[in-house]
Amino acid sequence: MSLYATGQGESLYEDHGEEDFTDLIEKIARAVVQRQLTVPAIILLESIKPLSFLGNQILIFANPVVSLIVQSKDYYRFVRMIEDRENIEKLTVAIENENARDAGERNALKALKKKKSRRSFLSRFRRQKNPTEEKGDPIGRYGDHQDTGD
Repeated sequence: MSLYATGQGESLYEDHGEEDFTDLIEKIARAVVQRQLTVPAIILLESIKPLSFLGNQILIFANPVVSLIVQSKDYYRFVRMIEDRENIEKLTVAIENENARDAGERNALKALKKKKSRRSFLSRFRRQKNPTEEKGDPIGRYGDHQDTGD
């Protein structure tokens, strides 16, 4: 058993060559946008971009503690992914694209709802006129108001 094994038959320190992280990047981007954390995530990614290698090393150092909580291959792929600054830039772009797509869907749904109810704000307060139904008596009183005998 390797001293640096992750418990899943893989080591953080093995050479994985050129790894493709697009599926992981898309998965993270969807999760961030779904939780509506787009702006904080982009700010965090842009601020840690110069320190990406250091962040990678901190996550490797914290591996024994984190492995008690997280037992996922995606964590180890994420650790390897943030080692390269280009991947952080790809993640930022993916989050922005996913957010734009989500905003487009929300706008389309909003336009559909607006189109569904075309009544204007003031038209909701106007009295509805129905020519087939006579309301009130010929004098102009409405409802069943009774004469109080004044």
